Amino acid sequence: MTSSCAGTLPVIGTVLLMCGVFAAFPAVASVVDASDMLMMDRFRQWQAAHNRSYLSSEERLRRFQVYRDNMEFIDATNRRGDLTYELGENQFADLTHQEFLARYASSFDARDFTDSVITTTTTDAQDGMWSSGGGDSSLLDAPPPASVDWRAKGAVTPVRNQGSECASCYAFGTVATMEGLYWIKTGKLVPLSEQQLVDCDQYDGGCNRGYYHRAMKWVMENGGLTTAAEYPYKAARGTCMRAKSAVTITGHLAVTPASELALQTAIARQPIGVAIEIGSTFRFYKSGVYSGPCGTRLDHAVTAVGYGADPSTGAKYWIVKNSWGQTWGENGFIRMKRDIGGPGICGITLDTAYPTM
Repeated sequence: MTSSCAGTLPVIGTVLLMCGVFAAFPAVASVVDASDMLMMDRFRQWQAAHNRSYLSSEERLRRFQVYRDNMEFIDATNRRGDLTYELGENQFADLTHQEFLARYASSFDARDFTDSVITTTTTDAQDGMWSSGGGDSSLLDAPPPASVDWRAKGAVTPVRNQGSECASCYAFGTVATMEGLYWIKTGKLVPLSEQQLVDCDQYDGGCNRGYYHRAMKWVMENGGLTTAAEYPYKAARGTCMRAKSAVTITGHLAVTPASELALQTAIARQPIGVAIEIGSTFRFYKSGVYSGPCGTRLDHAVTAVGYGADPSTGAKYWIVKNSWGQTWGENGFIRMKRDIGGPGICGITLDTAYPTM
């Protein structure tokens, strides 16, 4: 599932790269592989687009080699012709897969959570839900609709960016589910503060992993969560500040695991926090219905904000909000294959959370 990003250039190309630019040596640049020159131009454009610079020529050379290997991987994957999605260049293009996982994965941590997540009430168990802290159990009696998109309804804020130095996806998942439910209850879309969770939630690790059930437990005990405007995101853990709560919750629930129908039913009611495994192609997702490869080793928290089917291919999908900014995927969202059975694509049905009000 991991990919090797070790690469080499011809000796002459390496020397020229470390000097900075091929064009500075016209007498010898003509003997350098033309593809290297084209790739270097592409790399420079990528650097400018993402405001990326490096401290040394050696580091720049290494990053170019990683970038080149990633572009070759993306191009080869897109040429396959048997996939329902497309990969593309993005802000992660100078990272190896291992470096990417170290920065952006392993930010979801459900270990050692001993709260009453699997304590059921009769009503919740019949409806296919686990109760965790009480709350609403008025689930749909009828089958869920064929498609739902909470973005189109107005319940989803624009995608934000957790940053490369803060493993806080659990906070973004918690906030997105609260924002969606608050809109459903009041008609008001209020961006809430991930930073308050990063700074103040003593049950989780701030920028060092967390779990949305623990985060929701903290929100309940705190009497709510403040707005993003009042407590803006800084992508680093700081001192907890007092802030007036804007949105409160009464409990948090989980969807019965390994049931796509249960997840579909829950999403028809409100956005749902879900955990997934980041597969080898996931970080370069650009568009289409993502079908893997990926397994069930959950290492990233995201938010399911709808589901539907592609009108041209009929492929069924989940609509998922990520926290890697709007330059990733479809403006920060991904459509992930639905109705595959078992744990679902990348384990999407296995560990879920949503608040009640």
